[in-house]
Amino acid sequence: MLFGRMLFIFTNHAAYRVARGLFGLQTEHAYLLFKYMVIAQTPFAVAACWTLARELTGSLRAATVAAFMLALSPFFIVYSGQAMTETPSLLLVSAALAMHLRGVRARKIWQVMLGAALLGLCVNVREPVGFFGLWLVLAPTCYGWKLKRRELLLTAASSAIFLVCALAPFAVWWLADVGGYRQAWYGWVASMRAESALHPVRLRNLVPFSQLFLIAAPVTVVLLPFALRREWRARGWTPLLAMALVGLFCNLVLLANYSTVINARYQLTGLPGLVPLCAAYLVERWTTRGRSRRGFVYACATVIAVSVLIGSLVYGFTRQTIANHGMTKEYRARLARLPPDAVVMAGGQTVSVNYYRGLGFGRWDVIGTGGGWPGARLTHQIEWHLQQGHRVFVDVDPRLWSMDTWHEAETRALADLPARFGFRHHAATFYELRPPGDETADDDPNLCILLNKPRSRFK
Repeated sequence: MLFGRMLFIFTNHAAYRVARGLFGLQTEHAYLLFKYMVIAQTPFAVAACWTLARELTGSLRAATVAAFMLALSPFFIVYSGQAMTETPSLLLVSAALAMHLRGVRARKIWQVMLGAALLGLCVNVREPVGFFGLWLVLAPTCYGWKLKRRELLLTAASSAIFLVCALAPFAVWWLADVGGYRQAWYGWVASMRAESALHPVRLRNLVPFSQLFLIAAPVTVVLLPFALRREWRARGWTPLLAMALVGLFCNLVLLANYSTVINARYQLTGLPGLVPLCAAYLVERWTTRGRSRRGFVYACATVIAVSVLIGSLVYGFTRQTIANHGMTKEYRARLARLPPDAVVMAGGQTVSVNYYRGLGFGRWDVIGTGGGWPGARLTHQIEWHLQQGHRVFVDVDPRLWSMDTWHEAETRALADLPARFGFRHHAATFYELRPPGDETADDDPNLCILLNKPRSRFK
């Protein structure tokens, strides 16, 4: 990614080396280790969020409600069971913010610097959390630091440490060009540009962004405007208010990136900063209504009920998509039926082809989706591969192709291929594309059936 997500990658690599040396872990099962590591980190991420909320609110009840808000987020539940960076980043950023907050409040230099360093390292787990760096500048103003030389130097030093920890690993790897990293990074940039062209940033992106934000944290999103207003009017510029504004900023700034409206997990970025304020507001509202003893219970019940309701609806809409994601573990058996140097069009399982190629099980090339999709040059790219003597295959499994949003153009282009090429059934759902006139390629892949696939009710 932008900075390589090196801390996440190197941690996984070290764990794999240890597991392979001690337990003989097979390479193809490494992803299970990474997945279970994320699962194991999930309760610690919730606990770190609880700690941050406790430091900000000074209330055990509000902190517990805040932990519920994060733990019951539908996207947090989904991605806490996958080998992805969301859970580790939430764990590290919450711990870093809590550490820095304690340091600023107690004026302990080592805690301030350690918190800034941890926050910088978190950028090497997931880049968007780097926007929490704004907190390093705002926090001193919340705790009464004066604009004197010592305070300004400490703030500048913590910001510098944050930037060094965030950028230095990437800079070293890029400048040293370790393992051809620089070329790979430029390839990622080119892919990002291609993706951006498919999903341009525009004003109407606010609609899907707002939908995903609401699903990620329904109670938080509904209460946030009221909580911000009440905190400002009742207490003014407080750490709780500043943290919430920084969290909101972290999410809103992502509107400038095309991925925000197609990758729901990005909405988790600002939650550690948002949930403490909303939890405190919810508990306070129930308490001020004369239910001081039951306010905490009612607040928890509200979060649980709304989260379960929204989560159930989302799961109903996306159950098939989640099931399709589980195909990765079985896709190696499918690829084993292809020549090791085949060119594969696998739709939604393009990642699986790249993954198993990276493990050394084949030398497959792909005509990918999204940024890797050649668009109008699809037929030219296939013709070039055939002229070079490459064998090109397409997996016509309907689960791999979609008629939703930008996927529709790819599926329609795929359905037009029989007019330009011959098809020969190879194995299971794989068909080999052949030049026109090849008498052995007279099988019908029935690609038109993909156009009748119903669109998802949830986008």
